[in-house]
Amino acid sequence: MDRPVQPTTGLLTDRYELTMLDSFVGDGSAGRPAAFEAFARRLPEGRRYGMLGGLGRLLDAIERFSYDEAELAWLQEQGVIGAATARWLADFRFSGDIDGYREGDLYFPGSPILTVTGSLGECLVLETLVLSVLNHDTAIASAAARMVDAARTPDGAGRPIIEMGGRRTHEEAAVATARAAYLAGFATTSNLAAGRRYGVPTAGTAAHAFTLAHHTEADAFRSQVEALGVGTTLLVDTYDIAEGIRTAVEVAGPGLGAVRIDSGDLAEESHKARQLLDRLGATGTRIVVTSDLDEFVITALADAPIDGYGVGTRVATGSGHPTASMVYKLVAIADAPGEPLRPVAKKSPDKASVGGRKQPFRQYDDQGILVAEWFTAHDAPPPGPGARPAQVALVRAGEVVHRPDLGEIRDFAAATLATLPAEARTVAAGPAYLTASLREESTMKDTHDRRALIVVDVQNDFVEGGSLGVTGGREVAGRISAHLAAHAGDYVVVAASRDWHRGGHETGETNGGHFHALGEEPDFVTTWPVHCVQGETGADYAPELTTDAVTHHVVKGMGEPAYSAFEGVTAAGDRLAEVLRAAGVTEVDVAGIATDHCVRATALDAVGAGFRVRLLDGLHAGVAPDSSARALEELAAAGVEVAR
Repeated sequence: MDRPVQPTTGLLTDRYELTMLDSFVGDGSAGRPAAFEAFARRLPEGRRYGMLGGLGRLLDAIERFSYDEAELAWLQEQGVIGAATARWLADFRFSGDIDGYREGDLYFPGSPILTVTGSLGECLVLETLVLSVLNHDTAIASAAARMVDAARTPDGAGRPIIEMGGRRTHEEAAVATARAAYLAGFATTSNLAAGRRYGVPTAGTAAHAFTLAHHTEADAFRSQVEALGVGTTLLVDTYDIAEGIRTAVEVAGPGLGAVRIDSGDLAEESHKARQLLDRLGATGTRIVVTSDLDEFVITALADAPIDGYGVGTRVATGSGHPTASMVYKLVAIADAPGEPLRPVAKKSPDKASVGGRKQPFRQYDDQGILVAEWFTAHDAPPPGPGARPAQVALVRAGEVVHRPDLGEIRDFAAATLATLPAEARTVAAGPAYLTASLREESTMKDTHDRRALIVVDVQNDFVEGGSLGVTGGREVAGRISAHLAAHAGDYVVVAASRDWHRGGHETGETNGGHFHALGEEPDFVTTWPVHCVQGETGADYAPELTTDAVTHHVVKGMGEPAYSAFEGVTAAGDRLAEVLRAAGVTEVDVAGIATDHCVRATALDAVGAGFRVRLLDGLHAGVAPDSSARALEELAAAGVEVAR
């Protein structure tokens, strides 16, 4: 559809953007070639992924980034810029290039979402605009995508969600919210401006005021049906829900389109409503619920007979979604026009950046599941087979060259969301599914760069002579060392895990119930004797295990029960799944102790994380033959390649 004419956007910025520009114009630096990138250092707490929103709005706004005479005069009056900068801005239009992830795409910590190249001055002044649009719309889209997933039925079918948050935010933010929620999978919006401006389907019938304005509920329903037909949705909780449903069916007949419930215990009320509608013969009448919904509430209502949802406050405002926390940083600059770009990076703690313009890539497994994201230097040779570029051209020489319609963006968002494994799409909190990081050319050329080895808990307390010694443990440790001596080069990651429990059992520390309580005996099922205490000999690697080839040491069980290596963290605080995905790993070998406990848990978690998993023959030892045999059967059934 035609895009409406919008005002210029040059003043939608922070003062310091133009004071910096004024300095650069003054010292002659404004024309130096430069590259800036937008990215997020981390995802909001507990989020597994983000979904990029707002790109289409941003490109429109960049096209309109300019200043008229009155604005330039005001900027000079305010002492923001001088005459030279006013002349520089008089005919300003962005003339550089922009590459980026497509709108609706997934992103992770470190993903170079947007790359802006051009002169230092023209790239610099876009910072606030880029961040204000992308941070807002991405936060909306990311929250909305989670809600859409939560609304799915057990068989995967979608239940429609209406976006209705316009009364909870700024009037223009409401339009952007509706657009971002729709591209992420919402079905409709209540906002007419979003319908007119972007073609988002609109929906809405009546509020409680409509019912209260009539003498009776029946009069209100009759008026609405006469105006909108029997397929309308009647709001039935103004007075009494059950009586409202009876009145609605009496007025509209059993062909009534839907009833809406906006109060009470929605799970209980929807069950009672379904039973009553069915008794009244309105078996096809849908039930729509509203009232402070988000992905967590929708998940809790998954088993209720609900056919659709209305979400307002918690998609439109900060109470429903954390900020996307994107930043826009200078990553490369030339010393003068015509000179090559040189990388620059911020080094301050917790806010470090990776210098240099980047080329991001992704890798997918045979089922189309996203398994890795990395980036190379911009001038690096193309990576090997299977690597797909993550960015597309958006702007060339100031002209927008990428302008899909909202329907295409919505379809792309649904398709890209489907590349995540199921565990990454739940609302349960967890670490980022992937972390984008620099991948060196040498690792890209390695023919074995997709495989990792996980050595599980080969520690003194788990081999002969330890507090939970396993027969054959020392022999297995030696075999693993021999395997590493011959095959360490086959692995891009070699991770070794250790139990790393807290001490203080004598004063009551049980590590979350993992150790037996004082005065009680361990049951050897959920409670265990004291073992692998931090700093004690029992927690050290067994001397038969050579760890020179280990690239990542993982510790687990600090104050809580933990069996799988995937529950632990590296010295840098990274989860093992993040490490493997960042390295492009798709296949995992598992070895260690004990087959029927921590090895089993690690292999199952590796499968659950989307890796192809192999348990190495002869390189694991179990506590007992029967439980080890059962573990091997379970692993084989889960898809682990188990050599007998």
